[in-house]
Amino acid sequence: MVVFSAVIDVSLFAILVGIISQVLQRKLMNKKEQKAKQDKMKEKQKKLKELMKNQDEKSRKEAEQLNIELMQDMKDMFKGMQKFMIASFVVILPIFYLGVSSYAKETFIVFGWQVPEFFFAPYIVWYMISSIIFSLIFNAVMKIIEK
Repeated sequence: MVVFSAVIDVSLFAILVGIISQVLQRKLMNKKEQKAKQDKMKEKQKKLKELMKNQDEKSRKEAEQLNIELMQDMKDMFKGMQKFMIASFVVILPIFYLGVSSYAKETFIVFGWQVPEFFFAPYIVWYMISSIIFSLIFNAVMKIIEK
């Protein structure tokens, strides 16, 4: 079921899956809120390190309370990421399986170089390479747009 060529088709699937992933991430995760939580957690961690240097009882109790707050903040951050991971898994896995796996028997030659079979089939290796390249490009473009 090769439309253009196996290399181009798998690259297009990587772009499609990347765009879907970015859309889901932007809909399900609030990046500004996540960044604010990370900054607060860094401040709390710095304060926790300072309190750990002190050996008195008051500092120890305050450090325990701060540690509990940090754990709660981490739990809240993971909740937001978990929604995104589940949604992306449900949406992307069928697209990946149905689209990319149909190229299992194809030979992938890119710029005169045959994609090797490392631990995975060449179509998966090429998908990963394409996905990484396009996600870097997409993230760079989104950073420029958001500024």
